[in-house]
Amino acid sequence: MKKKIKLDVYEREIEKNFGKGKKPKNEKELMEKLVQAAKNYIAKKKPITIRVQSNDLEIMKLKAMKSGMPYQTYINMLIHRDAIGNHGQ
Repeated sequence: MKKKIKLDVYEREIEKNFGKGKKPKNEKELMEKLVQAAKNYIAKKKPITIRVQSNDLEIMKLKAMKSGMPYQTYINMLIHRDAIGNHGQ
């Protein structure tokens, strides 16, 4: 006898919509969709200019280097993490 798993509202919504998306006909179509998705993602970024303390920037650069990523990517990640972390609170 299998035990029935209870899904929450979010999980039921995922299950309901699973497989409803239009599947690409071939690998070329899939690649085109992925490239377009990447372009759309990149287009959403907006350059900004901010002034920060020199020592704060140096610390960020060191932390980025230890993480193995460029410092601007690291700072962008921190901004994004904070932005989505506080969403809905």
